[in-house]
Amino acid sequence: MKLKEIDSGIVSNLIDENKEKLMYYAHILAKANARARLTGSDDPIEIFDVHVMDCAMALPLLPGNAWVVDVGTGGGLPGIVWAICRNDLSVVLLDSIRKKCELLSDMIQHLGLKNVQVCCGRVEEFALSNFERYDVAAARGVSHLGILLEYFSPLVKKGGRCLAFKGPRAFEELREFYGREGKLGWSGLEVWKYDLDERELFIFTWQKSRDAEMKLPRRVGIPEKRPWWR
Repeated sequence: MKLKEIDSGIVSNLIDENKEKLMYYAHILAKANARARLTGSDDPIEIFDVHVMDCAMALPLLPGNAWVVDVGTGGGLPGIVWAICRNDLSVVLLDSIRKKCELLSDMIQHLGLKNVQVCCGRVEEFALSNFERYDVAAARGVSHLGILLEYFSPLVKKGGRCLAFKGPRAFEELREFYGREGKLGWSGLEVWKYDLDERELFIFTWQKSRDAEMKLPRRVGIPEKRPWWR
């Protein structure tokens, strides 16, 4: 498997063009952490340098004028970062915890973002009413890679793609099902490598090339209890 390199020049330009608003987001996210733990830090500088910059690395991988769903968004990462930097995107922030959703709605209002909406619910239930609606489904720091592929599949239209932010351990997860993801309709795996804060990180992407061979979505909780590849 050949690792691909992200165009850091595109990322740098988008960060520079939107730095003031991205830093403002980092500050209001830090304040929101006092009310509910949305991300791992309450230091806005750390949030910017670690979390915002990490999310921005995927910007060159997103198609133009795309409908995007951010699964398990937490504090709006990566969805809010993408919406700030790319006003051609229409972004849905999906999370199952109502308190987080309320805080996300407040943050979006403060940021004046018109291309973002918040949806509160479990991904399996959300997919029932949003079947194959999105060009891109993404997640950062959420679940096993194979389980993410099941979550993403009913959300993404054929010809769309999914993105998963992961660390090096994801290659162990990948080995559990590699070569069988066609069962969910996925093909064309690409792995994008980048370095951030002295860490080696990766974005895993697949294309939705056909219908899944199994009925999706399954009931809430079943993907974790009975992984599709076992």
